[in-house]
Amino acid sequence: MPITTTTILPAPVQQSYSLKLLSVPTPNMIHKIPSMKKTMPRNGGTTLRMRRYNALNTAMVPLGNSGVTPPAQTLTAIDIDAKVSFYGTYLQINEQVTLQNQDPALNEAAKRLGVSLRQTEDQLTRDMLAATAGFINCTSGVNGRIVAVVKSFLMGLKLLTGNAEDNKAQASFNTSVDGCAA
Repeated sequence: MPITTTTILPAPVQQSYSLKLLSVPTPNMIHKIPSMKKTMPRNGGTTLRMRRYNALNTAMVPLGNSGVTPPAQTLTAIDIDAKVSFYGTYLQINEQVTLQNQDPALNEAAKRLGVSLRQTEDQLTRDMLAATAGFINCTSGVNGRIVAVVKSFLMGLKLLTGNAEDNKAQASFNTSVDGCAA
């Protein structure tokens, strides 16, 4: 009878299973730090209307001792609507559990769903911040095509900045890009 060695055994037999789960790496979810959280009232619909008042002009008319009424200004506001979108996912678990509130598989599934929720929020916030960015810093442009795209992008930003400054917006960005000059 031949001697059984580890070289003869199939791979599944040579494996052993650890009952401890390895930790799952999760990113530092930082994109919600500068965001402004808003709460909607129950049964309040899916659109939140926010209002921002425009700045007033500076008062450059001296009043003096004559009691002259300074020129009046009109207070104007901008309404900004935010529509709520709903996102979600679920897990299908094909495992028999003994107690639903203490099973390791269900506990781990709940943890994974919680991390998925936070990552989804972070990614949606990042996408919103990127879409509304006031400036974008570009570095390491090495290929001519990328440099041309960056140059045209910077020219567009210069036009936007000019329009924003005409409208009294606080617009500024750095036009120095490694690999190209705007």
